Amino acid sequence: MTHKNPFEIRTEMLQLAKNYLDQQYHMNIQFAERMVEQGVMAAEDIKKAYAIYSMDELMEKAKEMYSFVSDKGTCSK
Repeated sequence: MTHKNPFEIRTEMLQLAKNYLDQQYHMNIQFAERMVEQGVMAAEDIKKAYAIYSMDELMEKAKEMYSFVSDKGTCSK
């Protein structure tokens, strides 16, 4: 097991958050395209699904993930 410094942990959290939001983005697009094909969603509404996340949203997700790491073993229910 390697010990990581805080910079390395934050870098990992940013990468995890980016991967998470990228996957969510692609799933939203697939879902919206299926809804358009089925006639449930208008083509104009698909623009919302194609809206990429902002840097603020990425940072917020990374902070959320980092708080889990830095929580020191306490778990909220």
